[in-house]
Amino acid sequence: MALNNPITGPRRQLAQARPSVTTAVTAWTAPYYGQYDINLIHVVNTSNVLSVNISVFHDPTGSTYDEDTALVDEYALGPGDIFQLGGDNQFSDYLANGTIGVQASVANIANFKIYGALAGETVTPI
Repeated sequence: MALNNPITGPRRQLAQARPSVTTAVTAWTAPYYGQYDINLIHVVNTSNVLSVNISVFHDPTGSTYDEDTALVDEYALGPGDIFQLGGDNQFSDYLANGTIGVQASVANIANFKIYGALAGETVTPI
């Protein structure tokens, strides 16, 4: 869901997941009812030998991970390959309980990192 007012606050790593199962898991849940922007999902196949198929899901109201909520569905990553979803593909939403789900066809080799911003966050100078 694209909102007209992108968040101007700090962008940071919101979550990291390295699924130990081959079923879809929740990597990030919106922490409160407020706008969030996801501007980059970075995936690394950490194996030097095995390929892996990855999927990424966005369910704005829960944690249903299927073809209806898929952003990326079974994308093949070779050994050591990197995949990035972001840039012009940024998306925003504002619903509490919205989630980002991830899935890998081989356990423990796909590392997913999610970057974005949450409305109302500020940076405190050190």
